Amino acid sequence: MTDRVARTVLEVSDVAKTFPPATGLLRAVMRTAGEEPIEALRGVSLSVGAGEVVGLVGPNGAGKSTLFRLISTLLDPTAGSIRVEGFDTVADSRAARQRIGLLLDGDGGFYHRLTGRENLEFFGVMQGLSITGAANRAAELLRRFDLAGRDVRVFGYSAGMRLRLAVARALIAEPPLLLFDEPTRSLDPEMSDHVLGMISGLADGGHAVVMASHRLNEVAQSCDRAVLLVDGQIHFDGKPDDLVTASGRLRPLVELVEGEA
Repeated sequence: MTDRVARTVLEVSDVAKTFPPATGLLRAVMRTAGEEPIEALRGVSLSVGAGEVVGLVGPNGAGKSTLFRLISTLLDPTAGSIRVEGFDTVADSRAARQRIGLLLDGDGGFYHRLTGRENLEFFGVMQGLSITGAANRAAELLRRFDLAGRDVRVFGYSAGMRLRLAVARALIAEPPLLLFDEPTRSLDPEMSDHVLGMISGLADGGHAVVMASHRLNEVAQSCDRAVLLVDGQIHFDGKPDDLVTASGRLRPLVELVEGEA
């Protein structure tokens, strides 16, 4: 990876998130709910610059998805603050949200009876583009991701096509920050390599990218930095190769991630 980091796009400062125990009727329907609060994140701090790809790694339950939902304004932190291009995700949630492109759970969230173009145009308007602007942007992204000649209903797309469409949706409003949660999940090695190359290209174009992954080899291949999150706390923030070859106290934590890849 090249040294391409410029201005700070994302700033996470001493963030904590605690989920209180379910009560009343909610507790009755959540049979697995415990009686104690759940500390999903504890004192998490990190920054991501324009043109940088940061790989967020950790075992299941480490807090990766919670952190993504906090950054994308879907949840509010219990403590600490998150800023996207200077906009606080709580006090200025709308402005922060307009600067984020989000891919959660792979290819979910599409209207499968609409075509790829119709989906992109719809999400473009929802994110503030005019009808004409959304149509032009959708056409541009369909060409960019080799979907222009495949304008069929989304339920007829392959897994790889839906993933490319999901990335196009994340880019529809040209946000400076992109959040990709397990983008290569369920993809074959060839398609995974294609997606990782695409993500690196987005950073070359100036986007700040945070990619959650269980695959340390992918993080080493495509990321400028690796951040290891275990039990809601950051235990490593540095060069991906240093994490892959970590020893001492870090080795058992790295093995937790490798065991779930």
